[in-house]
Amino acid sequence: MAAENRGWFYVKVPDASEPRAQDIYELRVLPMPVVEEGMILVKKTMIVVAPMARTYLEIPNFDTKTEKLGLKKTQLNQPGKCESVGIVMESKSKKYKLGDRVLLPFNDLLEYSVHRDDGKDSEFGPPLKVFDFVRTETQLTALSPGAGLTAYCAMNHPCGRVEEPLCSGGLLSCFKGLFQKKPQKTVLITSAAGAVGTIAGQLYKRKGCKVIGVTGTREKADQLLNFGYDAAIAYKTEDMDQQLAQLAPEGIDVFMDNVGSHQLDIGTKHMNVSGKVVIVGCMSEVDRFGHEVHGYKGYLHVAARELTVGGFLVYNHVKEIPLAIMSMAWMLQSGAVKPAATVVEGSFEGWAKTVDAMMSGATFGRLLLNLAKS
Repeated sequence: MAAENRGWFYVKVPDASEPRAQDIYELRVLPMPVVEEGMILVKKTMIVVAPMARTYLEIPNFDTKTEKLGLKKTQLNQPGKCESVGIVMESKSKKYKLGDRVLLPFNDLLEYSVHRDDGKDSEFGPPLKVFDFVRTETQLTALSPGAGLTAYCAMNHPCGRVEEPLCSGGLLSCFKGLFQKKPQKTVLITSAAGAVGTIAGQLYKRKGCKVIGVTGTREKADQLLNFGYDAAIAYKTEDMDQQLAQLAPEGIDVFMDNVGSHQLDIGTKHMNVSGKVVIVGCMSEVDRFGHEVHGYKGYLHVAARELTVGGFLVYNHVKEIPLAIMSMAWMLQSGAVKPAATVVEGSFEGWAKTVDAMMSGATFGRLLLNLAKS
């Protein structure tokens, strides 16, 4: 076992001129944590490289009040946060033994970390045991349900649902509605080749929707056709506005936006009357947090078309997560939904560089940093 621990700490407020994780975070050497009775020491073997590395930082002049929803932002000189899988290196718990593999849903970005076996040190409970853990693929499988939690919960958000209320116009209308064929809904998803988008497209397709995605390149757009999408737009080389007019002349009923800025504006322009927009993320605005953001300039369509627009933050839906995990695990196990991931072989010290690769849009699906060989 290593004599020292290491961790990635938030040390510099990002700005537009230096937006890289390599500038924002610093790798620090730390003493090994003390393992007390009822605790385990875990070494990370695979880390999910996710937008939380950039979007959950405390930034001056950028107060979103997310703390009221339970999200504690990373302060300066605090370790970053991540989702990971690890191996038990030391145990003073009767519930875990040496060599057990565990899933850590939301924890500090430390190479070695200690966890209580009663889960009182985490809002997500104790580490989850993962069995049959020999190959990299099993680590990917263990992390796959988490990739779909945001997609699953956002799709069931009032602004993300495609289902109409069963009874909304009296008893007669309700009775007729049971036998009338429902028109197909059209769904638009931005950042479609990301961790959330690759799962969301499949979930909406399972509901019988026509699904259109937006991603950066034509190569990734073509890949999306294997993940539930009927069509996809490569916004870097194609005109998103013109493409939507051709691909969805019937208009958009539900819009799951993970990007914000211009793509949110263009998508809103193509919404049907009484359409719904669920805003899950704003990746295009990240480098302008605390500065002048582009904003929502297409909001005039909200009133003109009586759109319903709602924000979504998964940490406000903790009570829904157990059902989401069971549902996603079943769909993944049965093959009804397939995970998409880019696995990078690397080391703990290469984490920040891997974050920058994700932010550049150079990956497809969930980005996983595999430390097993380091």
